[in-house]
Amino acid sequence: MYRQPSKRQIILQRIVVYGLMAVSVVTLVTILIFVMLGYQFNRNDGKIEQGGLVQFESRPSGANVTIDGSAFGSQTSTKATLTAGNHAIQMQRNGYKTWQKTVNVVPGSVLWLNYARLIPNELKPSHIAEFDEVTSAVSSDDNKWMAIKEAPSTPLIRLADLSGDKVKITDLELPADSYTHPAEGKTHAFTLEKWDPDSRYVLVRHVYDDDKTEWMVVDTRNVSNTKNVTALLGITATKLVFSDSNSAIMYALTDTHDVRRIDLGSNTLSGLLLTNIADFSLYRSGVTYVTLLDPATKARTVGYLDEGAAKPRTLRSYGDDGTTPLHLAIDKYFDDTYAAISYGDTIDVLVGELPKDDKPSLMKSRGTMTVPGGIQYLSTKTNGRFVVAQAGAAFTVYDMELGKITTTTAKGSSDVTREFDWIDNYMPWSDRDGMLRLYEFDGANQHNIMPVVPGLSVTLNPGGKYIYGISASDGKFHLTRTQLQLN
Repeated sequence: MYRQPSKRQIILQRIVVYGLMAVSVVTLVTILIFVMLGYQFNRNDGKIEQGGLVQFESRPSGANVTIDGSAFGSQTSTKATLTAGNHAIQMQRNGYKTWQKTVNVVPGSVLWLNYARLIPNELKPSHIAEFDEVTSAVSSDDNKWMAIKEAPSTPLIRLADLSGDKVKITDLELPADSYTHPAEGKTHAFTLEKWDPDSRYVLVRHVYDDDKTEWMVVDTRNVSNTKNVTALLGITATKLVFSDSNSAIMYALTDTHDVRRIDLGSNTLSGLLLTNIADFSLYRSGVTYVTLLDPATKARTVGYLDEGAAKPRTLRSYGDDGTTPLHLAIDKYFDDTYAAISYGDTIDVLVGELPKDDKPSLMKSRGTMTVPGGIQYLSTKTNGRFVVAQAGAAFTVYDMELGKITTTTAKGSSDVTREFDWIDNYMPWSDRDGMLRLYEFDGANQHNIMPVVPGLSVTLNPGGKYIYGISASDGKFHLTRTQLQLN
């Protein structure tokens, strides 16, 4: 016979039900939090361990992902939580070579494999335009343009528009009054040096009367606005650099070893910013420099001058005979400001706030690495993530994100006489022995792409469908491209 439960029994039932619900919710939330933090069951040792999140992307997308030999079941772009430790990753798409790398997953971290560039199985270079001669070529930062110089003594620049499938070439002739004409019986030559960050202006070096140098800034949208910086400001410069933030601003290293600021908008030249300078470069908030040997102190210094600062700040001094290679690069990766200083074959990476006013430096050592042979070039890449040092054909990369150091030697036997360029944020390239070869920053996934003339420009077009370079065959020079993204 059914009996109506008492009020006390009903309250107890509700307490039990609500308690079980609360425990279930807390348990579920806890499990979800642990899953979000990367915890999972490791079948190998039967333990619950924290893993890391790995993000997969490829160019082009739609690649199948394989992890430790097992198909992941999802195509790029995708992500997976993997156990801590090393994992063999592959990305593969029909018609392309397999991208592969062994990566280390750190507990609780996010590892971005967002730089995988898939290379077609078959590479078919094609000639787009023909020239009798090519003596210099430079590509714009936005990848839309390549400026090409044929005969060095003519004031003609060929401008190739690479923005579409069909390349358009237009001619820019420098105004006759924009450069100094050589004296009778003397020679002259124009060399394309660099585009500005806005991809509008081209810096041109003009050597005339056999050994005199002047610099011109060519407006590719209106060549009549070409400015002869040397004649305009009465300055003899050994190096000119565009500001990263304003194409009307340039910095010059003069023949008297001073650094000055140039304003092309107002046609003005600053006073002395730095003196006794061997070399300089720009960083996010100013200028870094290396001094010449001081004859009195027998020392050289590296330091920086912030925009608008009253005086420069020295980071380190070195007493020597002035012949040991010395370089400085300053950058910022997320919230960490750092300075990389190379001396001889050693690089020190210092992290922390740069010294201001008369306060001593509080920067602390992040790490030291050795590059045998003496460092010739030192730079930063990819929004400060990589410190890159080069000695001959070998480049060493310190990854600020992973704390990893890798050294790669470009294949070939010919001499390397300039700093390696990068086609994107993760891939340097070499033209050693006349073969364009791509490398990832850590030396992985190397590919021969096409023959090119060493020393000339190589670039992707916008979107990365084609890669362009200058090749030579049958006594002619060619603007050549290879398709990297299949239709």
